[in-house]
Parts: sequence; C-alpha cells; structure tokens
Amino acid sequence: MSTAAHRPAPAPGTPAARARTVRLVSDDPALRATVERVCAAAGTELLPGPADPAAAARTPLADTDLVDVRHAVRGRVRPGTVLLGRSEDTGLWDRAAELGGCAVAVLPDAAGWLADLLGEGRGGGSGPGGTGRVVGLLGAVGGAGTSTLACWLADRAAQEERPAVLVDADREGCGIDVLLGLEDRDGLRWPDLLRIAGTVHAEQLWPAMARTGRLRWLSWDRSGPDDAAAPYGPVLEALRRVAELVVVDLGRAGRAAADTAALCDEVLVLVPRTVRGVLAARWAADLLEGVPARLVPAGLNVADVDDALAAATTGLSVAGSVRFHGGVPEAAETGRLLDAGRSRRLAKDVAVLLGAVGAVP
Repeated sequence: MSTAAHRPAPAPGTPAARARTVRLVSDDPALRATVERVCAAAGTELLPGPADPAAAARTPLADTDLVDVRHAVRGRVRPGTVLLGRSEDTGLWDRAAELGGCAVAVLPDAAGWLADLLGEGRGGGSGPGGTGRVVGLLGAVGGAGTSTLACWLADRAAQEERPAVLVDADREGCGIDVLLGLEDRDGLRWPDLLRIAGTVHAEQLWPAMARTGRLRWLSWDRSGPDDAAAPYGPVLEALRRVAELVVVDLGRAGRAAADTAALCDEVLVLVPRTVRGVLAARWAADLLEGVPARLVPAGLNVADVDDALAAATTGLSVAGSVRFHGGVPEAAETGRLLDAGRSRRLAKDVAVLLGAVGAVP
C-alpha cells in the first residue's frame, strides 16, 4: 500500500480537499518505493498503475503522470508527464526531447524537486538569489589559455571538497570536454538543453551532469551549428543554487561573450604579457562595462609588460597571475591537463586566484 494514503481525517463538518493524484508507469520496485516516499512528502496520492504504457493510457487520468524512461513510448506520453530516470540511465535527456520536451527527474537526487512539483503543481527552486558564486574567464585574445585556467580553477575548488562546476560558454570551441580529455564521458551537454522545453531546475541538472572525480562540467560538443539560443541565464542561476563555485569559460572577448559575462558575479580577463595582449584587454574592458572585472596576466613577460602597466592601460586591477609552464600544451593534448594544474607551481597561482574572487574554504 502506498505510504501516501496515510493522512489525518478531516475535522467533522469540514469538506475534504481532494488530494492531487499521481500515476507511476514502471515495474521497478525500487523506483516505486522512492516515488511513494516523494508522494508522502508532497501530500499526494499515488494511484495503482500498470507498467505497460499502452494499458496506462486507458486508465483514468491522474493530475500528474510519472513514466520510467525504460517504459516511455512516443505518442503515449501525456502533456505534463515527468520522465523518471536513474543516474545510470543514459540518453535520458535525448529521450525526453523525443517525447515532446517533458520534464526530467533523476532519482533519488531530484526527489525534493519532484515533491515540490507534485505538491504545488509547479517546479522547485526559489528563483534567482542562490548563494553560489559565478566567475567568468574571458580571453583578451585567442590562445591566451582561458579554457585551461577555467578548468584549473573549477578543479581546485572541487578538490577542496566544495561543490564546483565548470561551464563551457564558448560555443565555437568544439567542447571543453576535449580539453579535459573526456569527450567520451557520459553526461549532459548543451545541445541536450537546447531541445528541452521549459525551465531546467537545479535538482534535475546536477545529477545529470558529466563528472570526473569531484568536478562536474557542462560542455558544448562537436554537433553541427544550431540557431537555438543557449539558456545560459537559467542554467547558471540553477547551478548557483547547488554549487559553491560556478566557473564559466567565456572564450575570446567579443560581444556575445560580453552578454554572457553580464550573468557572472565577476569576470577575470586573461591577458598575455604582450603589447597586443594588453591593448586587446583594454578593448575587452570596454565591452565589460558595468561587469566587475579584473586582470590575470599570463605567460612569459617577453615585452616588458608588468602588472602595473597592464592595470594602467586597461583600468582594471590585477587579481593574480599565472606563470608559464612549458609542459601544459602537451598535457592538454594527452588528457593530463588537470594533473598539470595540480603541480606545485601552478597550483599556487590557482589558489591565489580562488582567494581573490572570494572562493576560499
């Protein structure tokens, strides 16, 4: 018997409010047990339901249908259905898109969000105002090492056992997962989100993300061009609620990157220690008008460009610097980029930058 059925009787003479009803299509006992607990928390009634989607379509309507991804059949999923999956279920978001863009809940991680949805008829989340910090990395010029530093910052925070996530916002970069050497790793990618209708909540997004060790990441991929706008704003707000630090790789400075930068709490502008690099950083600073930003000089000083000159030219203060390391290019090509960033010399530079942006333990 469903635990959702155990509720106090109404007081004499008080009309009993109709409980919202939920129907589950699944033959998985563990999944049903989880849903029973969710329904109990939400104060909803879990109706008996067949595992067969065809038979389910002939049963009386419930307020909300929950369908196990392993039983979802196209054309037999009603509007408003929530697709249920487990962390090991691959292709969950693709399947949701094929079924018409229904909501997704990865259980048990998304149990809280699902309880809010069932109990109140709307998704969880408290709107903007999460406590996590969103830090963008912007390259004054191409090849400055922006993506590399973004990987190192997010990884350092994750290694300190703080919830951290790396977000690839460089759409033309062919995926930061390649830089990590993890392009074959299962997990959510931006194209999956382009095909999902409606809001993606933190409790849905977090368990579906690709990860390596403690670090989670959201990458673009190598698929063809797509004119659909990336939902950077909603996704960053969702991640802010579950991560202490969200590091965004903005790519090379440009107007599109500046629009995304406006969603960040602060932007670090990576600038090579060259005359061209500093002049490009001054242009980037103009693009970022109104967005808190600081400089990160990087690499060898081959043109006598010190931090004071860079700050005076751009009008931006210096948050820290990253020293040159000749082994980084090879590490990036062989899947050892994170290991390179954990080396003693580079790890010190990264730790200073984390402290500068307020991301300290």
